[in-house]
Amino acid sequence: MKSEQSSSLFIIKLTAVDWLTLSSVVTTCLAVGLSLSGFYLLATSLLFIAMCADAFDGILARKYGLERNFGRYLDGFMDVLIYLVSPALIWYQMGFDGLYSLCLVIMIACGCIRLSVFNDIGNIQESNGLSYLGMPVFWSVIILGVSQCLLQVLSSTTVYQLLAIALTIFSVFMLLRRPFFKFKSLAQILTITLGGSLLLFLLSLYRGELSFDPSMLITALYMQIPIVIGGVLHMMIVKKDIFAFLKIPVSDSLFGKNKTWRGIVLMPVLTAFGTLLFFTSLGSLDSTVNLLFLQNTNTVMIGVLLGLGYILAELPNSYIKRRLGIHPGESSQQFPSLFIALDQLDSAIGVAIAYALLGAPASICILYIVTFPFTALLVKQFLYLFKLKASRV
Repeated sequence: MKSEQSSSLFIIKLTAVDWLTLSSVVTTCLAVGLSLSGFYLLATSLLFIAMCADAFDGILARKYGLERNFGRYLDGFMDVLIYLVSPALIWYQMGFDGLYSLCLVIMIACGCIRLSVFNDIGNIQESNGLSYLGMPVFWSVIILGVSQCLLQVLSSTTVYQLLAIALTIFSVFMLLRRPFFKFKSLAQILTITLGGSLLLFLLSLYRGELSFDPSMLITALYMQIPIVIGGVLHMMIVKKDIFAFLKIPVSDSLFGKNKTWRGIVLMPVLTAFGTLLFFTSLGSLDSTVNLLFLQNTNTVMIGVLLGLGYILAELPNSYIKRRLGIHPGESSQQFPSLFIALDQLDSAIGVAIAYALLGAPASICILYIVTFPFTALLVKQFLYLFKLKASRV
């Protein structure tokens, strides 16, 4: 290990699991930024997403033999950010300040001690499997979510009094020398993390943190048409093996043989063609579907940017799967649903970022990410039906 590191340009070589751990930097920083702008429910929703990534990095590390001390230390630093600093900032911004803020100081101190002990000894083995020694820090996000929900039906004074009691008990329990339950079921983890995130997101819409009207959903669906056209044309070219001279892997070792220069070159061109068809059929930009943010941008340039966002966003997912030993065109045997979801989300995020650069409102970009996986799966069903794709997903 030492000789490998000494020959490397950088001080450490990150694994796929390390990158998943580091994804929490993005979600938690976004959460903090949203809380500073007063979007407390949406910020909490993002922390549940970060919690999901934190839950899976350990599972994947054990599954694929990627456990190492560095990973545990990195996870510990991310835990400080996700479960101690970010919730404390959100609570403080919400008005849980003054004497109440002492509860936050105590929680952070006890949490740091708890994480230091965990970095030293890890999980403990019990008769029913692995457990935590001391209450795990991730309960802070669950407490935060519960407090956000209670604020919708109770006065802030009552909620803050209950919260002060809960955080004090939580802080003591983190240092208690006794085993605490560790979630092991994939269904449990997804229900708590993604279910909690969805609940807080819907609550943020209901409370008006994000403005929403039906035209926003229509806009998000309209915005998927150029990519759908480009994607279908690309699959037809792949099926007929046209432009075979471009079928050269971008990097077989990093991304696998299926990520070729043909996709990198053709997807932006085909999406640009799809964009031209889309705007031609639309006739003119319709303000009722909020597409006016595109009116001052060249149509071909829009398509090229969308196509690049689509294809480039697939590369990190491919890189992670290759590092986990998942072969090109295959999915994980143990976590198929997780990787199917990632396969739909990666491109959705890439295209949403492209639209954001073109001036699309953040709320519409979020709706795009939420709805695109369903569109992608539906399109793949048709591609499979017409024998343009080998599988339904």
